[in-house]
Amino acid sequence: MAYIHRHVSRKRTTGSAELIYLLVVLVAGVATAWWAGHRLGMDLSSISTVAAVLGINETTGITRRVGYSATDQSAKAQPPPNCSADQSPAFAGKLAALKQQLGDTMGAPVECVHASASVSDLIQQTTTGLAEYNQLTDTASFTDGWRHWALTPRGFLSWEGTQSDPPAG
Repeated sequence: MAYIHRHVSRKRTTGSAELIYLLVVLVAGVATAWWAGHRLGMDLSSISTVAAVLGINETTGITRRVGYSATDQSAKAQPPPNCSADQSPAFAGKLAALKQQLGDTMGAPVECVHASASVSDLIQQTTTGLAEYNQLTDTASFTDGWRHWALTPRGFLSWEGTQSDPPAG
């Protein structure tokens, strides 16, 4: 009886299981290193350096300046917020008196005074905070977010905190 040759030689393909497993393990290792580096605050700049040396860094062909530029012509063409074409931001009335009290702390106005969501309030953004005039209480106030100053019928007040209204008393 003739023996049948049972061992048929197979040619391995490039997508063999071992190669796929190796690729999965390598990807998992890189992903874990990236996650750990960002989560734990590790310095992974050497990986970026190696990537740049190998030529796998991300670059773009077009670069543009970002941010404010004094020579930007489009900014000059438009009037400041809440201002008409012939108007420039300025403090007036009680807000001007408060500016005299505070000086540089109040900064310079960056927009014209305008009504707020409240019926009796006028507000004006400055370079250092927000100025407000309440017509009902005849109070001009300014805040930088934490510190507050107000010119009230009772006089000049200052306080700190999140409460925007002047303290009673």
